[in-house]
Amino acid sequence: MTLRTPESRRRRATTLVTQVAEIIHKQGRRSSAPYYLILLDIRDVLADPESDAETALADAAYGFKLLYGAPRGGFSEFYIHHDDPKQMAAENQRFSELVSELSSMIHDS
Repeated sequence: MTLRTPESRRRRATTLVTQVAEIIHKQGRRSSAPYYLILLDIRDVLADPESDAETALADAAYGFKLLYGAPRGGFSEFYIHHDDPKQMAAENQRFSELVSELSSMIHDS
């Protein structure tokens, strides 16, 4: 079992948040712009060389919470559209896995 240090979690979370933001950006939906911007903020917080890993992760956790702050139509309702239903299901499964891992890295769960 690998020890999950704050610094290793920070590095992995930075990679994951970048991947999630890129997926959202590629969808090109204007309604997803707030998620994209929040994710970029989280990425920047995690990448800030001025803050230690624990502080960066705590600040990222606050930003991550903002993604789910809307009572309706929040980030939990985001999905990847694809014309092929099987491809769409596979891409959404992978997206959910990325978001879950990101949450795990940020919250150490």
